[in-house]
Amino acid sequence: MYVGDGIKVGKEGRKMPGVKRLHQESEDVSKPEWIRGHYFNALTILVGVGKACFALPLVLRLDDGIKSKATEKGEGKGKKKVKTSLVTKMADLCVTYAEAGSYVILDAYFACEPVLKSFRQNALHLITRVRCSTVAYAPFCSVPTLTGRGRPRIWGSSIKLEKLFALAADFPTAKVWLYGQQVTVSYQCFEFHWDSPHQLVKFVLTQLPNGRRLILLSTDLCLTGPEIIAAYGLRFKIEVTFRQLVHLLGSFAYRFWLKSLPTLPTFPSNLILSDYPQAVQTQILNKVEAFERFVNLNAIALGLLQILALELPQGIWANFPRWFRTLPSHGYPSERIAQPDFSR
Repeated sequence: MYVGDGIKVGKEGRKMPGVKRLHQESEDVSKPEWIRGHYFNALTILVGVGKACFALPLVLRLDDGIKSKATEKGEGKGKKKVKTSLVTKMADLCVTYAEAGSYVILDAYFACEPVLKSFRQNALHLITRVRCSTVAYAPFCSVPTLTGRGRPRIWGSSIKLEKLFALAADFPTAKVWLYGQQVTVSYQCFEFHWDSPHQLVKFVLTQLPNGRRLILLSTDLCLTGPEIIAAYGLRFKIEVTFRQLVHLLGSFAYRFWLKSLPTLPTFPSNLILSDYPQAVQTQILNKVEAFERFVNLNAIALGLLQILALELPQGIWANFPRWFRTLPSHGYPSERIAQPDFSR
């Protein structure tokens, strides 16, 4: 089971390739709405023993801020226009590194047709959340005796999923392990068409004990509602991994700039490689590789700490010289506790 997400890293360097104006969507008022920085797509794999679980980082890739051309079009006549975005780049990252037949958990930002299509072509299953305003379609049953003008109909009647919460009083309940504790949730499963008129997806309408309502999606119709809810609850593990990369290891504290690059404006847009000479283009790509190598070396270090915490918990606790106000309830050390103390 894999978890993917993106992280925005603030960077003030005006001679640093890939730095661009980024928008932050967050309910935290302490975060500015716009920042300058790098955007990394990340893919992690869930590893754990018992109730202890970590999102072990596999790869982080700088997927925004640099384009090869000002417009991305198909080459030659009769070919479709090639359009890339952060969503399609995340799908490409998952397809490249995730093993076929696995489950990938993504946020609602990546719940769209290109991701589902790419996953189906590569035998991957998607578990994600969709917006409450999502509209699905019932299976269409054609009537051979009825014919008319125009293209034959392939979609059934539309269904606003949010309206199905009116039946929440009749939803069955189940106990699910969410965010470190066991809670009772109400849920109901429906199988509708969404991205394709030929393949069904499973929607799980979920109501948490605090009244919050979620609509989850799974491309694997064999999973039960509680399994999908519990799986999506593990998505927050990648947020913990991001926090450890930032605060514990300083994984994004690189300061690599390019002297031959012109000074960027205060809030730059995408850097177009074709606007620079070939020699400068090579230097830009080498600098991006240095960014990614620095970050991924720290990701390897964090993965080693996570594996040590799961494989050698007794040895880590026996040699742990510090005092923490709170310790993990599952009994396994965290990455911070497993980190060796070189100050002694």
